[in-house]
Amino acid sequence: MTIATVMARMTTAQILKTHRLLSIALVILAIAAAHVFVVALLLEAGKASNVQDRDNLWLNTAQAISWNNPDVYAAQAAFYRERALLNEQQAFNTAHLTTSLNYWQQAQAASPLWPYYQLGALDIEVMLNSPASVIQSRITRLVELAPNERGLDKNLLTLSFIAWPKLNQTQQAYMLKRLQNSRFGVLNFVYKKAKEAGNHQAICINLPWKKVRRLCN
Repeated sequence: MTIATVMARMTTAQILKTHRLLSIALVILAIAAAHVFVVALLLEAGKASNVQDRDNLWLNTAQAISWNNPDVYAAQAAFYRERALLNEQQAFNTAHLTTSLNYWQQAQAASPLWPYYQLGALDIEVMLNSPASVIQSRITRLVELAPNERGLDKNLLTLSFIAWPKLNQTQQAYMLKRLQNSRFGVLNFVYKKAKEAGNHQAICINLPWKKVRRLCN
């Protein structure tokens, strides 16, 4: 057997091995793509379904076939928040709110740099009437994570003025400055929510009169 024949056989074997490896890789990629697609479909179905006082089968299935997926955790958190509000004749269901908070915390752990998961957690902590130390800690982490994220403004300011007495002085000064630099639509919305919580005077007293005159007259 010549050296050329041996090399040809080795080359053929290497080609076959490479083809097998490529085939395996393509199968794995196809399975991964199909998994992502199925999870996305389940999430959309779960979000679109009417919230009832029972588990969301679509979201539970998405969670069962996923691992450490922040989108799934966020969808579950939103679902349990809505579930907690189903009975308008009673107070919030604290068990469902606690479950929602747990899911927001799992989403944060899976994607720690995304500030909107922190905002979701703050929303639930305000609804649960959490202690001032909890509210302050959450706001501190949120502001440190995204100090210039204007997309947070409406909900962050709303929650801050609802829980106004629980913020420390530095946080109150920060929120007042941020509110002062907000457009009137945001200011108007935040003022209404602050008034419902009995904290609207913090806006009327501390912001320039020309900014709040239409609201505080």
